[in-house]
Amino acid sequence: MTKSEASSEAELTSHEANYNLVAAALATAAATMLTLLTTLGTTSLVLQSVWLKTLLELELLTLEFALIVSVIALIKRGEGGKKRLTLIAAFLVILGTLLLWTSATTLIVSS
Repeated sequence: MTKSEASSEAELTSHEANYNLVAAALATAAATMLTLLTTLGTTSLVLQSVWLKTLLELELLTLEFALIVSVIALIKRGEGGKKRLTLIAAFLVILGTLLLWTSATTLIVSS
């Protein structure tokens, strides 16, 4: 392998760079939502309700998995792998957002 072939292999394509940007944004969103959930989980209504506890655990699991997948997408080489992992992370963040909305709405209605 020549030096020019090695350097062209090391460079990211424009799509890979875009997937890196999206994956980093998804990781940031998931981390922010995890922080919010830890605050939400300490309220007395959540501690008293089995439904809200279960929902909170499901939200935490979904967002933690989204964070892990988005970080793996940042590390992964190759456009196809980055695209697939970024789409999975985006789906998980959207699912986590919907679950968070459900629990927040339940808390508002309960209080």
